[in-house]
Amino acid sequence: MTDDHSIGHPTGRERRLATLHRSNAESNAFVRECIEGALIQLMATKPFAAITVTDIARRAGVSRNAYYRNYPSKEAILEDYLRGVIEAMSAILTAYDPVTQTRESCMALLAAVHDFAPQYRLLLDAGYGPRIRETMRDHMNASTPQSSYGPRYAASYWSGAVCAMLEDWIRAGFDTPDRDLADLMTDLMHRGIIAAADHGIGCA
Repeated sequence: MTDDHSIGHPTGRERRLATLHRSNAESNAFVRECIEGALIQLMATKPFAAITVTDIARRAGVSRNAYYRNYPSKEAILEDYLRGVIEAMSAILTAYDPVTQTRESCMALLAAVHDFAPQYRLLLDAGYGPRIRETMRDHMNASTPQSSYGPRYAASYWSGAVCAMLEDWIRAGFDTPDRDLADLMTDLMHRGIIAAADHGIGCA
């Protein structure tokens, strides 16, 4: 009789351990989602600085031990949530060719912003505007050597521009239609300083 393990098949014990590990990972992911959601909900009703661990754990329906197994602080929760938002934005932008499909990518990004605008505004109100820009910049720089100053500063430039524009648009209550803002973004991205001058932007 052939031993399953000897030909590369997992044993019953290994299968049970793999299932347990997967189950634990899924359970932890669910707990983290509950904690993130609880903090975002609480931020809609009270200042970030006034929210306590007890508040978050109670709203999430988890114990304080479960909270601390997943997060060392409420700032770490926001970092996780923020990373998810930036990854979603990046996934949208990278689904299009930046040169030939600029307007399409802008339209897709603006459409997505409508979905998480309330949460984005909460992050801004909590003073996370600079951190949003830093996270987007770092995400753009993830595969770039730190010695490569061109891509590094280009990422700083574009992340700052995109985040500042989104912040203004959200705070203004989406006062500009998506299509008009996408046209402006496309023009600025394609023509740079010439387009800026055409739209009345200058340093004087």
